[in-house]
Amino acid sequence: MRTDPVTPASAGLSCYTENIAVYLCARSAGSTALLARSVRLAVDPVTGAFSHHDRALNNLPGGRRLGYRGAPDAGTALTGIAAELARRGRVLVVADSGALPWLSGAADDHAPHLVVVDGRTPDGDWHLTDAFTALFSSGGSQEPFSGELSAAEFTALLAFPHGLSEVHRTRNALAFGFPVAAPPHETYQWLAEEEGTTEERLPGGPWLTGSAALEESARLLLADLAADASRGVLQDVWAAAQHHVFRDAHLTAAAGAALAPEERRALDATTAKWRELPRTLRFAANSARRGRPRPSLVSGAFTALADLEEAASPIHAAHGYGVSTRPAARSYARQGG
Repeated sequence: MRTDPVTPASAGLSCYTENIAVYLCARSAGSTALLARSVRLAVDPVTGAFSHHDRALNNLPGGRRLGYRGAPDAGTALTGIAAELARRGRVLVVADSGALPWLSGAADDHAPHLVVVDGRTPDGDWHLTDAFTALFSSGGSQEPFSGELSAAEFTALLAFPHGLSEVHRTRNALAFGFPVAAPPHETYQWLAEEEGTTEERLPGGPWLTGSAALEESARLLLADLAADASRGVLQDVWAAAQHHVFRDAHLTAAAGAALAPEERRALDATTAKWRELPRTLRFAANSARRGRPRPSLVSGAFTALADLEEAASPIHAAHGYGVSTRPAARSYARQGG
């Protein structure tokens, strides 16, 4: 493995979206703004699924989109990835987060993780970029990576020999905000450009947004912590926090002096609460594992966040970053959702 310096396309996004940003920024101008303006949290109260973007990020200019490809064996996968690399100059591939050779220590889980393949060497090595950075509860960490892997190293990080869990399949399908069909084979997966566009419609429904989504997130998290945490709700909430911090940082930088002092204070307060949320919930999760659940800590954190988000929603709407969804959410709640 040979490494090069790397500069993330954006800062602090989730393990999916950070490298979607790398791909999109190389593909088309204005992608960073598109990502920031797409941020929203939607939760399906029936399945407990999360969607983090209000537009299909896999839709590309010119009536094209990214779609999943899959292969049951390494040879077929490497051939398919190489063909897409030759056509487009870069490929998003699905890697095992626990098998990345640039991890320091151990990851929290073996889970799908997008990385960008953006080159080959004459001797057949693969050049990869992974802009994601994180500290894990296990004590491990990950810094942005750019470098070359041998064919054997590359193949090892792509393999999911036992397939994916249902939670991981759902996250893959919704990684771009709206469902992208899974491939027939999931041992090895990557994405390829194709004709067509993805419909911006969530399955089932209605999904909760705004304060109702935050309330449902609290309920789902408490239920998950009371069981075996197999749904990984804490990871979904962590991703939402990263996205919302990114959203407000982008808004603040883009608006600049146009923001009134009280608007800036409202955004700063919302950002601070989103940034604090994972730490608060991790403490609650550790307490639950020790047999001392703290439901009021969890519900209180989400309630405070919902209030701050509602206060800041007119600012977001005025600058094109979404609108308040509290009235619709309340209406749905009254109907028994």
